[in-house]
Amino acid sequence: MKRFIFFILFAASVCLCGAEDQSEELTELRENFFAGSLTDKVEIIQSAIEKDASVNQIFTDALSFVVDYSSLLQNDSRMIKLTRMIIENSSRITEEMDLTKTLCSLFYTYRDKSVKIAVMNVIKNYKPDRLFISNVNEFALSCLNNYSSADSKTISDIIDALQKMKDLTSVSVLFEYAVDDNIPDILTQKARDAILVFSPDYKAEIVSILEKGSPEKKLVAFHIVVENDIDTDFFKAEIAEKALSNAIIYMGNSLAADPYIIKLQFEALSELRRVAWTRSSNVLVNLFKVAEKEYQAGFIDEKSFIQVMSGLVELASGEAGLLLSEYLGKINVRTENGEPYDSDLVLAVIKMLGALGDKVAFDNLLYVGYLPYDDSIIDASRIALAGLKW
Repeated sequence: MKRFIFFILFAASVCLCGAEDQSEELTELRENFFAGSLTDKVEIIQSAIEKDASVNQIFTDALSFVVDYSSLLQNDSRMIKLTRMIIENSSRITEEMDLTKTLCSLFYTYRDKSVKIAVMNVIKNYKPDRLFISNVNEFALSCLNNYSSADSKTISDIIDALQKMKDLTSVSVLFEYAVDDNIPDILTQKARDAILVFSPDYKAEIVSILEKGSPEKKLVAFHIVVENDIDTDFFKAEIAEKALSNAIIYMGNSLAADPYIIKLQFEALSELRRVAWTRSSNVLVNLFKVAEKEYQAGFIDEKSFIQVMSGLVELASGEAGLLLSEYLGKINVRTENGEPYDSDLVLAVIKMLGALGDKVAFDNLLYVGYLPYDDSIIDASRIALAGLKW
């Protein structure tokens, strides 16, 4: 029993000595910090970072210092370094204070970009308000708009910081980075990869770009979704349908072909066919009507138009019979009037009607045999007629 009591007393004395040593270490750090130059302060905080939690008070002291003297010393490289270190180790500040407000004030006060980025990297842990997030997004856009080749690291760090913050309002900002022609390709790709971190919550932001963005931006937004390995086929099909719908609206209101929109039309169609997205039947009907006009205007070639018809048959079979029959009727009228026809296109329409077997096509298929078509077209119409379902 005496031995046990002796052991307890010995252990207690060791702990007290250890605590006293730690207290002395903190006291010495604080004394040196307040008495030292800016260079000394930087070195003291660097050494404190390597120590345990017993010296955490020094980080609170340093934070108070950089806040109090930020207006006066914010352009000094040592002050900037000291401020960054405190921000990066803000988790070691245990004293009760409004740390969110304090860190945000450093973002607002310092003109140095590295300080602002340091705040962005840690602020998610402290739940900043919407005004701060808005200012962060404005800062990120300002850096992009004023980019020079010397700013590549800054741009890269901003992308990382926005990704860490993971606020949905930053998706549109990252998207501007993803389509910017001035920054290096490696950074635009990095921005695109960062956007994927927001999946699938970023649907509304992607749809907004598809609806309001420029033709090029619409196409990039579509690519970001369908080319990744994160989003599901269901999600990709939904976005492809939205993309196609907006491309149709754009072309319906346009007097000229836009290469980005034409490309978007066919890539979205391809994605819908890949997923067999029959929910898009109404969109496919509208696409056929727009594509017919595009083909007549020379915006797309015969092969592309046939692709649209194939998609119509696959994804909107209920509506395809009537639409293709009516289109064959138009070709018949033009042929009867002596106008030239595209044999491959006419054959494609007839074969699709035959595959559908919709009796609505009977009259127009029958009329083919009375017109000056090639024998191959007349033979195809007879085969199609024989396959109609009554």
